[in-house]
Formats: sequence, C-alpha cells, structure tokens
Amino acid sequence: MNTAEMTMESKDLGHLGLIAGMCDDLKMVSLVDSLCPSNSNERKVSTGNCVKALIMNGLGFSGRRLYLTPKFFSDKPIAHLLGEGISANMLNDDRLGRCLDDLYDFGLTKLFSIVCERAYEVLGLSSCPQFYHLDSTSFHVDGAYNSDTHQNDDACIHITHGYSRDHRPDLNQICFNLIVNNSGLPLFM
Repeated sequence: MNTAEMTMESKDLGHLGLIAGMCDDLKMVSLVDSLCPSNSNERKVSTGNCVKALIMNGLGFSGRRLYLTPKFFSDKPIAHLLGEGISANMLNDDRLGRCLDDLYDFGLTKLFSIVCERAYEVLGLSSCPQFYHLDSTSFHVDGAYNSDTHQNDDACIHITHGYSRDHRPDLNQICFNLIVNNSGLPLFM
C-alpha cells in the first residue's frame, strides 16, 4: 500500500471505554433488549444500545440536551463503544425519546433493580450486605406538569413544592431517593 493512500484518524476514547466495558461485562444491551424489545423494524439501534449510549453520554461530563447526543458521539469511536453499524446520527433525539418511552412502559424502578441484581451476580457480591444507606436529593423543575391528574399512579413522577436547598419552597421540585449497600452499589431508586 502506498503511504500517500493511507489515512490515519484519531478518536478520543477517554473514560468511556471503562463505562462501555462494564456495560459489556453486565451484558446490559442484551438484558435491556430482552426486557424492552424494539417493536419496530425501522429502529436501527436497539433499546439496549440506546441505554448504553445514554449512560455514556450521561457519564461523559456533558450537560447537553438529548438532541445533542449525536454531536457528543461525533468524535468518539462508536464502533468500538456501541458496535459495528451504529453511527452518531442514529442516536438522534427521536430514537432516544422512543427508547425512554419503552423504558417507562416497562418500569424504570423494575429495570433498575434487575440491572443491579445482574451487577451483583457478575461482580460476585453478596446479596445480603451488612448495611444499607439511603440518600435523597431534590432538584427543581420548570414548566407545567400533570402529576395532579395521576395522584394514584405510582409510576408518575409527582411534582410538589417543599424543602429547597436553594431556599425557594415556591419552586416545583422532585425528590430522588437511592438505596445503596456497603459496597456502594445501588439497590433501589
């Protein structure tokens, strides 16, 4: 091969290789795909691969909106992280939004618990830890929400007024609780 014909390209893997590796060890893509199968042949990226991409984007020190996910992955080695045949433009907000709908339909807390159980099995951790830690945080949201119309729906996020770290009890807030074990691995959210 002529050296003039050879082109080199460099892409930054950063810490995303560790995240992708852990997702691969947990077989998260196949687990999510078995629980939340894509019901359309038009979806070129499976729900499991979308979840893996969302995790990498969320842990990619990026506070960007969902529609900017393709830009986040534009300079990443996607074939290495997510598999052959997936390109950055396939991770658009339409596909990721449908993925989030599929996850919501299945049940986020249920899915989270199943993934945590898989992590315990793969990492060889005891399912009976010595102690548990419950932590909570709240954050405010803007806009109008219809949680008042779904008072008895446990799957609905209920927006409320209350304690605020910003000393603004007038803001709409969501409280997030997480239970972890003595290893620091989450059990329930």
